[in-house]
Amino acid sequence: MYEGGCLLFREERTSARLMPVWPEGSVFNGTAVTFHEPGKAEQPIVLAQQFVMFGRRVSWIGLGSYYAPFQRQCGGVPFLVSKVQPAN
Repeated sequence: MYEGGCLLFREERTSARLMPVWPEGSVFNGTAVTFHEPGKAEQPIVLAQQFVMFGRRVSWIGLGSYYAPFQRQCGGVPFLVSKVQPAN
């Protein structure tokens, strides 16, 4: 879901709301994310399609002060995205 300036996903197993933290160089345009992996071709991800995000949850403290406003604004659990693939 995208609301209040926050892109959030619901984890399938626990229904927790996750706030993805994309790799530096990734771009969100409102309908898709261009996923950036150094040394690889850019990978567009259309948010209306199903895909799988790999990575790990982190604490807000672990992200540092730059992300502090997002904790109040978004409220989801930060999730460092390391890989994405279609959900086939």
